Amino acid sequence: MFPLQQILHEMAAEKLRLCLTILAIVWSTVCISTMLATGEGLRQGLIRSTTSGNGDLIYVTGGTASITQGRFFQGKAFDLHLSDRENLATLPDVKRVSTSALWDQPVTKGDRFAYTEVLAVENNYKAINDLTLEPGGRWFNPTDTSEQRKVVIIGKDIAMTLFNDKPYHYGDPKKLDNNPIGKTLKIGNIDFTVIGVLDAPRRIEQGSESMYATLVPLATWQRFFPQQPINAFNVEPQPHANREHLAVTIRQILAKKYNANINDETLVQTDDMLLNQESMRNFLLGLQTFLGIIGFVTLMVAGIGIANVMYASVKRATRDIGVRMAVGATPNNIRCHYLIQAMMTMMIGGTIGLCLTVGLIALIKKIPMTNSDLYIYLGKPQPELSITVMVIVVVALIVVGIVAAWFPANKAASITPLEALQSE
Repeated sequence: MFPLQQILHEMAAEKLRLCLTILAIVWSTVCISTMLATGEGLRQGLIRSTTSGNGDLIYVTGGTASITQGRFFQGKAFDLHLSDRENLATLPDVKRVSTSALWDQPVTKGDRFAYTEVLAVENNYKAINDLTLEPGGRWFNPTDTSEQRKVVIIGKDIAMTLFNDKPYHYGDPKKLDNNPIGKTLKIGNIDFTVIGVLDAPRRIEQGSESMYATLVPLATWQRFFPQQPINAFNVEPQPHANREHLAVTIRQILAKKYNANINDETLVQTDDMLLNQESMRNFLLGLQTFLGIIGFVTLMVAGIGIANVMYASVKRATRDIGVRMAVGATPNNIRCHYLIQAMMTMMIGGTIGLCLTVGLIALIKKIPMTNSDLYIYLGKPQPELSITVMVIVVVALIVVGIVAAWFPANKAASITPLEALQSE
């Protein structure tokens, strides 16, 4: 095999082409690694977002009958009631259940109006949805429930909208000017005292953000709406439960209780948040693969540049190849020589490209995004140059390098000593 010094000498003979090729490899490496890192960051962010809060729950709501039976005819709404909670909580595959009801009244403070949905919830709603509060606030306690107190917990965005010195608008810094604890707001025409503010964003119900939530005790809601149906049950399955079977069981138990058809799949809606996450993960994996393919195509263009440099190098060194083959060099020696040359070119460009990618990602992470609602909704994603991404990039560089050099290397290996000595 040719010595390393000979390989470097041949590379130096093609300075301009080699530099342009290395530049193309650098750009291609930055493209493929940045795209994969962006896809990985988005995937990890959305996983964080969807697994927080209600990510492990089955969300149960009433639907409409599609099969006529008993008092239910096609199109008739099926309402859930608080008494149904016990039927679900006693199932062996259910760990715990939390009830929520909708208080369909506007939330105001003076002349300010908050776009929010008021939910009446049980005391275990905080634990089952992994909610946290700003310092100084508290969650509903047993006394709030037993006395049906008019107390409320609001999301941070609602607190800023109602209690900041100036009305909060989308894109404003997320900062509370005034502490709302102990102050009052109105739900409809009823005064409620604020006892807590939700801080960390969590998904609740069917994907709503806790930062925009307004929560009151379920017992207080019953005080004003004693005959109203509830909105939903948040069901947390046991760790090893068959979730799909549990969802069917829930639907059948409720249908049987009210003498509806147990095979009516639209009567009770069961939205499994965990299964939804798996669908989202598959989508994000496809998105990341698509971004990787785009980067790989860019890398293949650089591979064409390597092939051109190799062909020029082979043509320049034809006589030297013939001399070495005449003194005992085998076709494999010649072939390996040019493959090593291609790998060295790829290594130089790939190393520079990865270093630039690390710097680029570091700069992107410094961009202030904390006040963006979309950024928070997506789980605060940041580009992630993970080990997996780096391995994929290195493998792509090796594959493209070998493929690009294979044909020039084979051409060099097929040169006979006679052909080489006859060339100019």
